[in-house]
Amino acid sequence: MRLLAAALLLASATAAAGQTPRNGDVYNGLNHQPTQAGVVRREDRAGVGASPAHVRRNARTVRQLDHKLLREEAAPLPRDPVHLSPP
Repeated sequence: MRLLAAALLLASATAAAGQTPRNGDVYNGLNHQPTQAGVVRREDRAGVGASPAHVRRNARTVRQLDHKLLREEAAPLPRDPVHLSPP
């Protein structure tokens, strides 16, 4: 019985060792997460890239969101008892 258990344990360890390790988006040593530059290149080659007006509109939206977040970070905390109590 112990011999059978040892054989099964050895077989499962050997099978696990044969699997390709995975680290986040990296499989077999290659990063499979698409980059923005790669996506834009493939879209342009396929003829489905964003129009210049669309790119400008997206850039403007990102700038507006950036400014909004920076203003919110610079705003003082509300003066309620929760924020004034010691930790």
